[in-house]
Amino acid sequence: MSSTPLRPPSPNQAQAPAGGSSGWPGLFDSPDTVDRVWTDFVAGIDDDGRRADLRRALAFARARHGAQTRRGSSTPYWVHLVRVAMELARWGEGAAPLLQAALLHDTVEDTATSIDEIRVGFGPVVADLVDWLTAPDDPVEERHYYHRLLTRGPDRARMLKLADRVDNLRSIQALVMRTGPRYRRWAGSYLNRTNWQVLPLAAGAPSVARVALVSAMADLAPLVDDGAFTQP
Repeated sequence: MSSTPLRPPSPNQAQAPAGGSSGWPGLFDSPDTVDRVWTDFVAGIDDDGRRADLRRALAFARARHGAQTRRGSSTPYWVHLVRVAMELARWGEGAAPLLQAALLHDTVEDTATSIDEIRVGFGPVVADLVDWLTAPDDPVEERHYYHRLLTRGPDRARMLKLADRVDNLRSIQALVMRTGPRYRRWAGSYLNRTNWQVLPLAAGAPSVARVALVSAMADLAPLVDDGAFTQP
């Protein structure tokens, strides 16, 4: 897991052809690549039960997210879920319940799945983590949510949120590099929200997680519209 093609290049590494749009081929979003790396990772786990738990969680997540795709692309949504789980594994956070929660973390927030279904199907530990990762839609409640996560959330929930945000930032970087100015203002707003929502969660996290978050923020920063930086 130390070497993976699933991380986008930094802006100064990308090759941009004449006309301004990035020539980067998009391996970061390739379902075939993600599926291959994930399959190899799961096959390398020396525990039949843990392998089965991870495969079952991904099958459930893929079924519930269905035809959903990532913003601005045709990338299937499950690609994000796998990358989040793999990020945690790279950080040394390989406990099966945490990786299952990574694969399921958006099912309640973005599909018709209830937290009770997660609890019945995957147990209370996984369900509690998914519940912690389910943010409210209301902007005011959202601020309270991040405060609760910072002050009362379990360490594993904060780690999962960090891995989720790291992958989102990298996905947005890839999106802006592919599409040019179309998403730059939205990307700037998202980066600004990351600064007050998620960066505080990294203060008590292992250094590998802190570095991943700050690096993802720094890689995205040169690509965004500075006009989107306003106070939350």
